[in-house]
Amino acid sequence: MGTDGAISIAKCKTKGGDYFPLQIPPISLMDHTHRKDIEKFMRAYFPATLKTLGCK
Repeated sequence: MGTDGAISIAKCKTKGGDYFPLQIPPISLMDHTHRKDIEKFMRAYFPATLKTLGCK
């Protein structure tokens, strides 16, 4: 989690490889207003994304 985006990598076998990265486009490093929204997004959608891909 950062002020300018987030990257989450979970061990997961997919057609694309062993890991599934999710990147959110960068925001200005000085703009701290989006950090909580980025965290909420990651917590809400990333587990469902992994489940959809059949990851445990």
